[in-house]
Amino acid sequence: MSKLNAEINRALVVATARELLTQLGPHFLPTVEAYLKARYNADLEIAGEDPKKFYRAIEELFGEFGAAMFFYNLLMELHLKPDKRDKETVISLIKEFAGVEDGE
Repeated sequence: MSKLNAEINRALVVATARELLTQLGPHFLPTVEAYLKARYNADLEIAGEDPKKFYRAIEELFGEFGAAMFFYNLLMELHLKPDKRDKETVISLIKEFAGVEDGE
């Protein structure tokens, strides 16, 4: 994947995550943004830069089931079809889509 495509896909992951959080209700996006800033010193860009850490943050905030549902919706919005719905598969699929290496 070219560097430009990876940057576009990362931006798409972030924009889609932002849209989903906004659709959930008026307090979800500010809550997640505040949590990311306080706990990880990061903003929502982490969704595209480090999907594993973003998944962990959502899981810490909303529990295992809430995170699974959020990420399933994120995958569907991005038109990514996982063969399994486990956490590792979801994270791997988003990393691949965003062009994120395992070391990042």
